[in-house]
Amino acid sequence: MSDITYDKQIFAANLRRLMRESKEKQVDVARLLGVTKSSVSAYCSGEQMPRMDKIEILAQHYGVARAALIEEAAPQPAAPEAPPALSPIETVYHSLNDAGQNELLRYGRYLGAQEEYRAPVKAGRVLTIRHYLVPAAAGYASPVEGEDYEDIPLPADAPPKADFCLTVRGDSMEPYIRDGQLIYVRRGVSLKEFEAGVFFVDGDVLCKQWCVDYAGTLHLLSANPAREDANRSFPRSSGQTVVCFGKVLLPQSLPRPVYR
Repeated sequence: MSDITYDKQIFAANLRRLMRESKEKQVDVARLLGVTKSSVSAYCSGEQMPRMDKIEILAQHYGVARAALIEEAAPQPAAPEAPPALSPIETVYHSLNDAGQNELLRYGRYLGAQEEYRAPVKAGRVLTIRHYLVPAAAGYASPVEGEDYEDIPLPADAPPKADFCLTVRGDSMEPYIRDGQLIYVRRGVSLKEFEAGVFFVDGDVLCKQWCVDYAGTLHLLSANPAREDANRSFPRSSGQTVVCFGKVLLPQSLPRPVYR
């Protein structure tokens, strides 16, 4: 009998939903399953699938059937929308004939011109952006779904298409990205060769430039000419999976790195 395989992305989406509803973080799930936090990160990103005994533990923990983790959730029928309730002024307006409606509008415009009757101007809505809080050394950071984050006011100089931001630690991307700098990332963008991105590899998240050589080896490169030691390479035969979380939005294009 052949093994049954399940869709990792469906499992990842279900697990993230149940974690979100239970207000749990990846470290909580790691303790529950007796696995590393990097393994849970891989479950949440759809890169790995836990064994069936671990799925049973999750199902019991969340009080759901196993299918709620490994099968795509059926769409719920949308409830019919109730007609919007009329405001008091709308109720009055619709109770009048044409002449009365015109008179009401005329008087309303008169009142609107009087300073004492004007409503105060409401302040604009404060825009926010998600900032992930767990930086690590030498150009690493951690925007994996389920990690700690905070919603911060969107800075005035933030790129308009940024989806999230994070703080980079280390000097491997200097002078373009400095130690302690806040970088902005856009998801779902195809990266051109040598552009900077945020990449997930074996539980680590790296901010690097990238390229693929003639042999199909993926290289994640440091922009700093003095930090060739921080480069990472992944031959096609390595079996390792590298996931790009998005493009780092920078004011200028990065040149191809040349090391000392």
